[in-house]
Amino acid sequence: MIAAVQLPQRLKADCSACVALCCVIPPFDAVQGFGFDKPAETACHHLCADHRCGIHDRLIDLGFPGCIAFDCLGAGQRLTALAVERFGSADWRAQPEVARWLFAAYPRVRQVQEWLAQLSLAAAVSGQAGLQALADELEAEAPRWADWRADELVGWQHRVADALAPLARE
Repeated sequence: MIAAVQLPQRLKADCSACVALCCVIPPFDAVQGFGFDKPAETACHHLCADHRCGIHDRLIDLGFPGCIAFDCLGAGQRLTALAVERFGSADWRAQPEVARWLFAAYPRVRQVQEWLAQLSLAAAVSGQAGLQALADELEAEAPRWADWRADELVGWQHRVADALAPLARE
């Protein structure tokens, strides 16, 4: 029997340290459990001025189970912190340059957090030190993720896929 494996804290969402990026940046569809269709880079109409959900305690009842199921894996708070470091604020509503940067960076940072989660879990379950070493190398790049060029993202995508591929054959 395999012991329970937990993600590191940096790969767990902390909505209190985020400016509701998942409620703004990705599109969502009613058929996917989000209550209504919302285009990308548009705030959910239930999002309050303080970046908190106005219906959080009633999400299921109002047809938003997708909001409960979604997990940014810590990308939101990581990117919010980077925006504060870079711009002095993460206020995407008041600062168009912050919004442009956050909206462009979020998909990359969310993808990298997913790779880190996959590598971390695979390393813990398989005991393969090389997977954790790759996760550590990827983590060391964190300050640059938001600004990675497409070729850097694709390069890491291949490295992660190649590292995980042998586990799929086991």
